[in-house]
Amino acid sequence: MNQEFEDALLVGIAQTTLDANSAWNIDSAVPKMTTEQDEYVWLEICKAMRNFQDDGLVPRIIVFPELSLPHTRLDDFERLVCALNVIALVGIDYTLDSATRTAKNQGIIFVPKGFFRDYSSRSCSRILFGKTYPSPKEKSNLQNMKPSWTFVGDQNVYVMDCAQYGRLGMSICYDFMDLERALMYRGQIEHLFVLAYNKDLRMFKSLADSLSRTIFCNVIVCNTGYYGGSVAVSPYFESHRRTLYSHDGSQLFTTQVVALPVLKIVQARKGIKSYQMGKKPVQEFKDPPPGICAEECLNLKHMDASNHLT
Repeated sequence: MNQEFEDALLVGIAQTTLDANSAWNIDSAVPKMTTEQDEYVWLEICKAMRNFQDDGLVPRIIVFPELSLPHTRLDDFERLVCALNVIALVGIDYTLDSATRTAKNQGIIFVPKGFFRDYSSRSCSRILFGKTYPSPKEKSNLQNMKPSWTFVGDQNVYVMDCAQYGRLGMSICYDFMDLERALMYRGQIEHLFVLAYNKDLRMFKSLADSLSRTIFCNVIVCNTGYYGGSVAVSPYFESHRRTLYSHDGSQLFTTQVVALPVLKIVQARKGIKSYQMGKKPVQEFKDPPPGICAEECLNLKHMDASNHLT
């Protein structure tokens, strides 16, 4: 697709503080979010959306953590997204099949029909994407319920084309560690969004820094505020510029808007260098890794945002 890219993409990162031990009790017969945690996290989601609206710097894309949106709130959440007229990536509560006792861990991309207009939309398209691999703890928690449940993974790898804002890749928590997925995304996307409910904060931050250079894209990890550790990284040449956002501290609700480079990422991947001017010009971005500019035929499932807009 021949098009002009925006200089930057404004992304809103929301850390909600859902307590997994309270939300999905292992002694329960069904892995479904409790009513109490449903109400609790919904209040935080509403607060986050108000924050993004009131900041004066409204993002174009908003991201929430893994397993953060109850199924009971999908329609209400869509109304908030339409009012703000932003694309939203959000992890939803387990999708259950009671007949087979299987559970899916999924996310939804809400795309307002009038996204490229300057006023609110009336409706959204919803695009589902799923987690491929459960973490060992997630798998055992489902199996240890009485009666047990089985995790069903999504075997697709998704790319969404957001026109002048670049192409997005998505991972849900444990999938972030999947090297095959990283290879498929290599050179194919400008932004990788990771929805997480993860304790191992250092490992995810290290992985974000590494993959931003090997995939050569912006990496945004939106982790639960129960543990903290959300981060946004870009492959800048100077190390102090690479971390665009990092939040530490457990059980802290927070929202933040971050500007991700778009045009210069695309140019750098093509070998077009840009420089930060000063007393001594400094190269802005790392050189792309070997072979990243080569044409490759990949088994990716592409989604064009424009197909969902009117």
